[in-house]
Amino acid sequence: MFLGMAVFLVGCAKGGSSLNTVPVKGRVTLDGAPLPGATVTFSPKTPEGRTAAGMTNENGEFVLTTIRAGDGAVPGEYGVAITKPVATAGPVDDPRARGGALTPEQMAQIREQAKTKGGAEGGSAIPKKYTSPTTSGLTATVKRGEKNEFTFDLKSQ
Repeated sequence: MFLGMAVFLVGCAKGGSSLNTVPVKGRVTLDGAPLPGATVTFSPKTPEGRTAAGMTNENGEFVLTTIRAGDGAVPGEYGVAITKPVATAGPVDDPRARGGALTPEQMAQIREQAKTKGGAEGGSAIPKKYTSPTTSGLTATVKRGEKNEFTFDLKSQ
């Protein structure tokens, strides 16, 4: 019994309940127009941070998720990457578009995609510089107790 309780408590400590995330939302535009279907990834600048991501809707608006759908991000400094692969096949089934959550494997794919400069194999629908937090020039500071809303206006040139 004690061992089972210890395993449960360790598991909870690694889950979203101990992360103390705060709500984060925002909007992405490309040359002033909403950018739907883009993935926004907040990559922490410190080792204790956690990656958070969200997908833009038809108005270019996003809500970040760290563990549970819409839970936000851990307060801290972030480099931001925005990706929008050129579709080379049928539409991608993203559970966040229906209010669902990403699996750990999907989050790993998003993190890996944000690290690459070219986005998906089919190319990028936006300038490649925005697809990596190290080259995008986009940053965000998430603060507890403040309105964490960010606007990223990307330029095609």
